[in-house]
Amino acid sequence: MELTGFEPDRTLPGLLLERASREPDAVALRYSRDGVVRTITWRTYLDQVRELALGLVAQGVRHGDRVAVMSSARPEWVFAALAVQSVGGVVIGVYPTNSPAEIEQVLVHSEAVAFLGETDTELAKVAKIAANTPALRLVAGIDAAPPDLPPEITGATWDDLRSAGASSSADGFTELIAATALDDPAVLFYTSGSTGAPKGVTHSHRTIQHAIQSVIGLYPDSRTTRHDVVGFLPLAHVAPAVLLVFTPLHTRLVVTFCRIEEYGEVLRAVRPTVILWPPRFYEKLAAELISRAESWNPLRRGAYRLAMRVGRRVAERRWSGRSASPALRIIYTAAVRGVFLPLRATLGMDRIRVAWTASAAMPESVVALWQIWGLDLRENYGLTETAGCPIGQFGQPFPRPGRIGREFPDPRFQVKLADDREMLIRAPLLFDGYWRNPTETEAVFEEGWFRTGDLMERTADGDIRLIGRKKDVIITRGGKTVDPQPIELRLKESLLIEEAIVVGDGRKYLTVLLEPGAGAESAGRLRAELDRVNADLARVEQLKDFRVLPRPLEAARGERTANGKVKRAAVVESFAGLIDEMYGTDDDAAIADHVRRGPR
Repeated sequence: MELTGFEPDRTLPGLLLERASREPDAVALRYSRDGVVRTITWRTYLDQVRELALGLVAQGVRHGDRVAVMSSARPEWVFAALAVQSVGGVVIGVYPTNSPAEIEQVLVHSEAVAFLGETDTELAKVAKIAANTPALRLVAGIDAAPPDLPPEITGATWDDLRSAGASSSADGFTELIAATALDDPAVLFYTSGSTGAPKGVTHSHRTIQHAIQSVIGLYPDSRTTRHDVVGFLPLAHVAPAVLLVFTPLHTRLVVTFCRIEEYGEVLRAVRPTVILWPPRFYEKLAAELISRAESWNPLRRGAYRLAMRVGRRVAERRWSGRSASPALRIIYTAAVRGVFLPLRATLGMDRIRVAWTASAAMPESVVALWQIWGLDLRENYGLTETAGCPIGQFGQPFPRPGRIGREFPDPRFQVKLADDREMLIRAPLLFDGYWRNPTETEAVFEEGWFRTGDLMERTADGDIRLIGRKKDVIITRGGKTVDPQPIELRLKESLLIEEAIVVGDGRKYLTVLLEPGAGAESAGRLRAELDRVNADLARVEQLKDFRVLPRPLEAARGERTANGKVKRAAVVESFAGLIDEMYGTDDDAAIADHVRRGPR
């Protein structure tokens, strides 16, 4: 697969057919169960997909139908996706944490005809709302049988579907695949809903493969050399789906699937060579390693402190474009091999040379720390609408933190700046539109350019830096526009602050809600962190007060999306009283009080 000029020549199931024919006994994927890692070959992978696809056909699933899958990251999710696509259908990922109401919204909007659920929990949720989903005709369980369903909906198990498919002609499977075109819809990803109602983002077999092309750009040798990755993130989300489900079809990437609660153990067992995580995992594991280093005996702690001093000097030279002296390079190599790699090995992260992050802003201090530890941690950029990463730090190793890099090195991948600083993208991986929503689709395209909603700027050397969201700005009462995200990011650089939500829309000044991290025992320590950040902010951006949230933000209350992003409007609504406390008797309150009570 070429990195430039690539054009797909077969559908995703077509790739599976070809791969299983070419190397049937090679390792396709792995999974952890009961502490034991088991292997699945390409031959077995294809057999599972064939039987399930023909079983779905036997239950009435047809070309163009939508089929929802609600499961943790496991091989059956992969088999289901390729089976649905083999029929010519469209697979829809549903988050295992979704409520019955959220499941109903997805099933009704997509007009899904079938639902595959993992356990009794998922099946009970769909049974609760099944009567409200007119198109639904089949509910099947992977590990359990469905509970009672309305009479017009058939219940089945995974084994039922496979058994029905096993008795069908294999020729029918090949004919099904041949009837699907590259531009047919393949996957329907639902946006997180952080800025409104979730939208169904439609990707075809063609756009998904161009997304894979950009992922290969992160690890170019994955086309010829085996790489290992641990799959534990929800496959309903676009980035894990593209990396873990579809990219292995074009590469030698081997995924070991596991439940999220056991990912630490599996990381240590697999020692992956590929990582693409959201920032919170790097932050969490960095904190764990810092704690581990601090618990070492005095001699090892001393070696760690010395290694950190050397690492900082090397990192500063890299970011400024200067070369370290030969002596400094030798000392740093010894520090990496003798201190940092053994430290990373305690998490199973010693085989990784290049790591990537996306989906949210990464605190620069976290990137810097991993780079000091010898891990070439880089940022890239992608959205549900792009599936892959049209922008990334594809070039120089150990790039300066705070940037997302440049366009993918294919001339068809283009980025430009709109008059209002919004980033516009044109690339072959762009989605085909929002599902049955031409108005929303038209609104985000301008003469073939996709309006990302992100504000950007170009650095002097041509890199792209994100400076906020177009729709996520605060306008103060004085008419000043402030982007809260850089301020929040600065606050979250502190280990004392887990989450920060800056507020102040329509107010005279800004304040912030804080979710404290470990060690934040006193308000005084949090106030010191505010003072630290305020010292570098313009007056209009400075935070006048703060309140500690009485509880963590919850997806179940609508305060976070299914993949963890903060829904600002919902947070402001949930904690309106706490926010009002920070403004006391402001002008509005004083005038209202004067109207009610008269002058004092």
